[in-house]
Amino acid sequence: MSLLNLFHISYYFDNNLGSTFTGFWFALVVASLLIMASVIVNIKSKRWSYFYRQIAVRATQIGSIVGWIGLIWLFFRYEGIPYFTWRVWPALLFIYVLVALYYLVRFIKVDYPERQKQRGSRADKDIYLRKFLGK
Repeated sequence: MSLLNLFHISYYFDNNLGSTFTGFWFALVVASLLIMASVIVNIKSKRWSYFYRQIAVRATQIGSIVGWIGLIWLFFRYEGIPYFTWRVWPALLFIYVLVALYYLVRFIKVDYPERQKQRGSRADKDIYLRKFLGK
């Protein structure tokens, strides 16, 4: 396979694929490991702080979605079902991973610090003080 094929549309919609490709067993192991790691990290993250738990939840969601969709795609590919064996589906899954990682990094760098600033602001405390002081 030439890397130049990645730039041709016909490469992604090819139906003449073998049931097992070069990285079939590698993809099967990676998809299974993603699912197992997601379950284990999700169980262990119950005792973590809010920040690390949120990172773990978002990361395990990405891992489990990619793992299950990867296994389903491998099944369709192995069975040779047309339209589901196209290479466009793993490409779309890769785009999903990039977008999900962007939102994970955005949560870490932007959203969580902003929530922390709002949480410690004076307006947040005034709401409770007014209720307590009867204003």
